[in-house]
Amino acid sequence: MRRFLLIPVLIVAAYSTAISQTSGGDAKTKASPLAGTWKANLAKSDRDPNHLFQSLTLIFKVSDDDVSLSYTGINMGGKEESGIQRFHPDGKAYPIAEAPGVVVITKWLGSNALETVTKKGEKLVAQATYEVSSDGKRLTARIKGIDASGGSFEHGLVLDRQ
Repeated sequence: MRRFLLIPVLIVAAYSTAISQTSGGDAKTKASPLAGTWKANLAKSDRDPNHLFQSLTLIFKVSDDDVSLSYTGINMGGKEESGIQRFHPDGKAYPIAEAPGVVVITKWLGSNALETVTKKGEKLVAQATYEVSSDGKRLTARIKGIDASGGSFEHGLVLDRQ
């Protein structure tokens, strides 16, 4: 059984355990519904069988041209993991220094949703969307891609605002 990193890191786990900069689309304001702390509701989430992490908390900070995503949690091996991703939601490709040849493109999909696409050359490595419910209480994350062993994975996660 494969053991890999937590949800946000899976976006680039196929090539790097340290995730750096990404990119995106329409500008968001500091009052973005995405901003805040979110905890995974494992009972309502559909986790990939090869990536059954035990807990996950995401913290989004949003400014006009930058989205910061901090994560912490316990992976399927029982080890704590944490890290930070930085997104520039302007739709441009940004290289990931720790993963040569890999770029990330991030954009806003309306006022409540952020999409990140990771590529190596023309090959899709991963895709993730983070969408906040209309009442602002729930975050749905849809993440799919290729992990560090070359296997595919797919998650449908439900996170509750804290």
